[in-house]
Amino acid sequence: MISDRLARGAAACLVLLPISAGVMAQGELALWEFTPRVSIGQIYSDNIEQARRGEENSEAVTELNAGFTLNRNGPRGSGRFDYNLQGVAFWDESGSNEVFQQVTGAGDVALAPERVFVEGSVDFRQRAVDRNGSLSDNLTLDADRTDVLSLRISPYLVQRFEDVAVGELRYAYSRVDYGSEADEVDSETNRFLAALDSGPMFGRFGWGLSYDYSKEDFDDGSSFESQVVEALGRWETTERSSVFAVIGYEDNDFEQDPSLAAPDDTFWRVGATYQPAARTFVEGFYGERFFGNTYGLELRHQVRTGRFFANYREELTTTNDDEFGLRPIRDEFGDPIFDRETGAPLFEEPDVTTNVYLSQRFSGGFRGRSTKTDWGVRIYDDRREFQNDGSSERVTGVAGNLTWRLAPRTSLGVNARWEESTFADEADREDTIIRFGAGLSRDLGRGADLSLEYSYRDRDSDREDREFTENRITATLSKVF
Repeated sequence: MISDRLARGAAACLVLLPISAGVMAQGELALWEFTPRVSIGQIYSDNIEQARRGEENSEAVTELNAGFTLNRNGPRGSGRFDYNLQGVAFWDESGSNEVFQQVTGAGDVALAPERVFVEGSVDFRQRAVDRNGSLSDNLTLDADRTDVLSLRISPYLVQRFEDVAVGELRYAYSRVDYGSEADEVDSETNRFLAALDSGPMFGRFGWGLSYDYSKEDFDDGSSFESQVVEALGRWETTERSSVFAVIGYEDNDFEQDPSLAAPDDTFWRVGATYQPAARTFVEGFYGERFFGNTYGLELRHQVRTGRFFANYREELTTTNDDEFGLRPIRDEFGDPIFDRETGAPLFEEPDVTTNVYLSQRFSGGFRGRSTKTDWGVRIYDDRREFQNDGSSERVTGVAGNLTWRLAPRTSLGVNARWEESTFADEADREDTIIRFGAGLSRDLGRGADLSLEYSYRDRDSDREDREFTENRITATLSKVF
């Protein structure tokens, strides 16, 4: 039976579909594409509960996935809706058999061309409640796992004042619901944004004004309210470079440790942008906010065989905000996969909590491609300073993957990841996680695919009860119709 949360999420996503259909000509409705799919897999694990060393239990699992994709692209709107039904059957622990569902959708509609727009998204999936438990997926027995629904809808208006300026008014509503394991962290957010940016008449000097207000209300009664006003000036020093300066004021209201700096103050930053060619972009800035010095970086450089990338950002955020930014990228069967852009896993999700934290996040690496291979490597560092008690945690790692096309229809894939974590609630605990995977896949033709994969996971910890190793072997037959 579909849960209430999933039903609300699907309904929210599908709101855009009739709107989209209503603003399009009758002949355009045929642009919708429906693609069903199914897969069956057999898995063997030597530690299905990810239990401490010496207490492992092996298990065989049969996994069935069935789903579809609904997709369209048109001149006045686009949308994509993915649904997956995942059934998991344990051969020994049959009482733990379970059915999971995943939904991912996004759409945008131009109600009035170049003036009035609506965009929205929805995501329903499963995740770990906290990082103290297992490295859970939907095959791990006794995992501290919960459903999470995140949805957002945002109408906005764009107004052009000839060549003088461009204005935008936007409202966004978002909702995050967790299962009963963490339902006190459920929240809804209302956000209002007003912005005015200079037009072509100002030539090489540009400017911008903005006001951004948001309030996130949690079901436990706490909240996070933020107001930011800023003014920007940008001077194009050459055709390929510019410098800019920003000044503003921010007023944040949330529960905070009194020993930390008050989260409301003026701020400033100065920076530069350099784009010597279409394949290269660099932007960096330095400034000051209520918590001290602040920095930002974005770098992209395309070469013949691939792309370098790096970015660093600092921001106040919450777990529920991260549900929109850190959700795992999934394959057509709903399984988490490597980031298609970077070739590496996304950041590890923080614990489910109402705590506001300052996130300082860096990621950098290389993604390459040749005639027979795709490869990627990524380093990342995510520091989180929690504001209600001054505690902090850090996740640092390096990851990489390689896909080698052995023959026109046969590929070999290898991936590896090393990660070190500290925990906000356990100052004396440090975990080191190693993951490795290798697999062969064969295209059988007519949308069918056969794969055989091996994966290894190992966690070393300062706490012996958190240590484990697991080996898995998975054989999967899939079909896209």
